[in-house]
Amino acid sequence: MTVAFNKTQGLSAPTVQQVKKHLTALVSFDTSNPPRNIKASGIIEYLQSQLPSATVEVMNYGDGSINVLATKGQPQYLFNYHIDTVPVTDGWNSDPFTLIENDNKLYGLGACDIKGAAACMLACIENGVEDYAVLFSSDEEHGNSLCIRSFLEKEHAYKGIIVAEPTQAKAVLAHRGIITATAIFSAESGHSSEPRALSENSNHQAAQWMYKAIDWAKSQLSESFEDLNGTCFNIGKLEGGIKPNIIAPNTEVKFGLRPLPGCDVEGTLDDLLDHSGLSLEQVAVGFKAPALPTKNGYEKNKQLAMELELPLGGAVNFWTEAALFSEAGFSALVFGPGSIQQAHTPNEWVAIDQLEAVLATYWRILNHG
Repeated sequence: MTVAFNKTQGLSAPTVQQVKKHLTALVSFDTSNPPRNIKASGIIEYLQSQLPSATVEVMNYGDGSINVLATKGQPQYLFNYHIDTVPVTDGWNSDPFTLIENDNKLYGLGACDIKGAAACMLACIENGVEDYAVLFSSDEEHGNSLCIRSFLEKEHAYKGIIVAEPTQAKAVLAHRGIITATAIFSAESGHSSEPRALSENSNHQAAQWMYKAIDWAKSQLSESFEDLNGTCFNIGKLEGGIKPNIIAPNTEVKFGLRPLPGCDVEGTLDDLLDHSGLSLEQVAVGFKAPALPTKNGYEKNKQLAMELELPLGGAVNFWTEAALFSEAGFSALVFGPGSIQQAHTPNEWVAIDQLEAVLATYWRILNHG
């Protein structure tokens, strides 16, 4: 990056203590999704109070989907943070909403995914950066991305988008797409002693389809993108039948696909259905979103990382909303502290040295123009 002048003159660099202060506050707000009580949690008011002299717009789309857009000066880049978390899981050794420091790690729900990154940005804002655009969204964990999709309905003139997710402080330029669906099987109910139970039972139909679907997924392992292999396929829930002596009349199989970067998600689903002999009429599609990048945007994303002088990471298996920005035509990358291995787990944590690295990077980017 060619630096014309340094705006940090007269400004003190933010400290990790400031990050801890903000992260303590952010973790204390219960923004678990579900139940999506984002507005009632108080986090929106806290964010507004930490954005002095910025133009702040709060967009409430209902049912816990809220955007907070803060703009000051003439920013070139947009930083995006989702402020919702997954629900509290079993296995926590402490209060998930109380930040705890131990062995150079900070523990708390959302500390890694992704309130730690948001705390780094708030620390930079606290210390007087003049130009920034920050979008806090609240429904990434819900699985519909209404916040980002609604934001992109309007035109925006940003040079690039940085989406904060745990990437171990490296720029991720590519990741898998995602599509979830429900396969529906039906039969005429009857007594289990009838010979037709063997072939018509909806549970039996589902079992035969699952065998074919798994076989298809294994056949995809020869395809690759960087270090990623095949299409991730997962059967998440199977529900059907009444009791052992009744031919099962209805069965639903909820499953998910995560195609490789560069693959069309709907085309991947079609390929699976063709291989497994299931008609599209038997499938209800849930959440679907493209891989990163879209529209041949890999070189654009790489150029953005080079402009920002970010170390490059490899393609990842998990999906992020950076793909939606890429689909809209923006250069977009994923960059944040922590590892995805700690996300969505009990005793979630983020390493302090990761926060320090991201904090320093934010400060450099925000203060060079």
